[in-house]
Amino acid sequence: MKAWKPALLGAALLGTAMAAVAEPVGEVMHTIKYRCNGSKMVVVEYPKPEQDSSAAIRLNWNNHHYRLTPAKVAQGERYVSQQLIWSLRDEQARLTTRGGRVLAQNCREMQLPASGS
Repeated sequence: MKAWKPALLGAALLGTAMAAVAEPVGEVMHTIKYRCNGSKMVVVEYPKPEQDSSAAIRLNWNNHHYRLTPAKVAQGERYVSQQLIWSLRDEQARLTTRGGRVLAQNCREMQLPASGS
């Protein structure tokens, strides 16, 4: 008659483990891929909208990762690091060095293929 206690405990632990899997912790960024100048790629991880708007982004360019922080601009968005500036305006983005050299321009968000339903 006491055999049910371990089974009940196991079911309770399994339920707790399932709840932990259902709510991933630490997923506070979303990734957007941009195609620039026809063939160049920039991958940017932005904070989720519910996060602090002053949070930094992570940018991947030429297999290097950079952390850029928001900067105030009159229109659009701008993120800066010691080396780079990532600017977004009117559905286009541009990557330049702090010295003004253009690395990638006419960047547009890549659209994922539609899923067949």
